[in-house]
Amino acid sequence: MSKTCDVAIVGVTGMIGDVLINVLEDHEFPIGRLYLVDEEASAGGRLMYKGQSLRVEPLERFDFSSVRVAVFFCAESVTAAWAPRAVEAGCSVIDGSGHFRADTSVPLMVAGANPHVLEGRSWPGIVACPDSQVVQTVLALRAVAGSGVEALSIATYQSMSTRDLDAVEGLALQTGRLLNGQPPETGALEKQAAFNLIPRTGDVDELGYTRDEVRLADDLRRIFEAPHMPISVTCVLVPVFYGNAAVVHAKTTELVDVKRLAGLIRKAPGVKLLDKPAPGGYPTPVSEATGSDSVWIGRLRQDLLDPAGLNMWIVSDNLRKGVVLNSLQTLDLLIKDYL
Repeated sequence: MSKTCDVAIVGVTGMIGDVLINVLEDHEFPIGRLYLVDEEASAGGRLMYKGQSLRVEPLERFDFSSVRVAVFFCAESVTAAWAPRAVEAGCSVIDGSGHFRADTSVPLMVAGANPHVLEGRSWPGIVACPDSQVVQTVLALRAVAGSGVEALSIATYQSMSTRDLDAVEGLALQTGRLLNGQPPETGALEKQAAFNLIPRTGDVDELGYTRDEVRLADDLRRIFEAPHMPISVTCVLVPVFYGNAAVVHAKTTELVDVKRLAGLIRKAPGVKLLDKPAPGGYPTPVSEATGSDSVWIGRLRQDLLDPAGLNMWIVSDNLRKGVVLNSLQTLDLLIKDYL
């Protein structure tokens, strides 16, 4: 009989809830009894899981000593307050909220890319998962890692769901108003998002970079164990509800052979290549990535300015692949090999 553990998932309402249940039902994870937990204001409802109606229990009264692992998908502030308490109760924590991703004492994990970061650690403890932009970039670059990536320039095209539910609802409201001849209301957004592009995703530092851009670069250096790798990032919000996209330029240590790299991508786990000269021979967040467990790669090209430069287009389902599946695959590895 395979090894299982009782698991709590914290933060199961809102955008993440339906995606979470779909992923749990589509895959077999080593979960014994499953507890659904959320803050008291969001608790009390029920979610259907494998034919069972599970009540969402209030976080404030949940006993973390009753489970071996807790996965946090809630706000960073909630994770900051409750994850240490869970560890004190003997429960290991997988942080899918991003709160602990900058803590160098906590392993930062992309499932299928750097599983060794869990080795040699005492449990119960905390393992952090980066955000969806990091996950898709790491998995795409891992597929061509044989070329020796030594510098990166990245532009992300992020859907509103990479921010929060307010941004998703704000885009829907603005779109409806504009299509009905009414002026848009910015609401939770700084500017009109519908039929527009927003080239800054928050306040900037003294160099002009946002927190999202700095964190993406820092996380990539950490996961690739290359603390001095030059990485430049621009994050753009686009008028799309769900899905991630990015244009990545990688400086490699050897000349780029596109056919060889395409062959490597086709063999790599967790990624798919769609790169054909025919019309529609490229992936998009809506057409290919939505509902998919893969990171999709297209527009694979040698850079015309640098024969050791590689350009690629990457898309993925930010909630399913980038957040939920990465966290649950980390759960799978933690239970099977370390608990």
